[in-house]
Amino acid sequence: MKTGHLFPEVQSNLGYGLSAAQGPEEVAAFPGRFGRLGNEVVKISDPEFGASQHIAKIILTAMRFDPEMRSAMNVRFAEDLLARARKAGLSLGHFSRSDEPAWVKRREGSSLSWGVEAGSAQARKIPDLIYDRGDVGKEPMIRVLGRDPEEVVNKVIKLS
Repeated sequence: MKTGHLFPEVQSNLGYGLSAAQGPEEVAAFPGRFGRLGNEVVKISDPEFGASQHIAKIILTAMRFDPEMRSAMNVRFAEDLLARARKAGLSLGHFSRSDEPAWVKRREGSSLSWGVEAGSAQARKIPDLIYDRGDVGKEPMIRVLGRDPEEVVNKVIKLS
């Protein structure tokens, strides 16, 4: 299935944490992320441990709430994708970057952990998707979470 249209401007990545992962070096992701060529997905390189701080922060934060939720992927934000997710029975959590505390904004790399915590607290569990509508200099984004990459990719396909 062609899913390149789901990729945000900052491209997409898919990660998977080891059981009981504690740091980014225990989360595999794709260096260079995935790109798109038309509607096709282009892999830049093979996965490596420690390859993505961003996707690792999402996964490690989700694992603190639910150790089974070890995989995540980011896709572009669009209202029609949220509608498809709801129709497919996927659970949604969200956060507003305008609610992000100043100390989080000042601390490089804190936003994603804070966003996963906020989106999960609102949903009272780790939802299938956590989204935000962006902010100045921050692209709106949907983060798809699951137990493993296969589950995450199947959820992404439901959005397509």
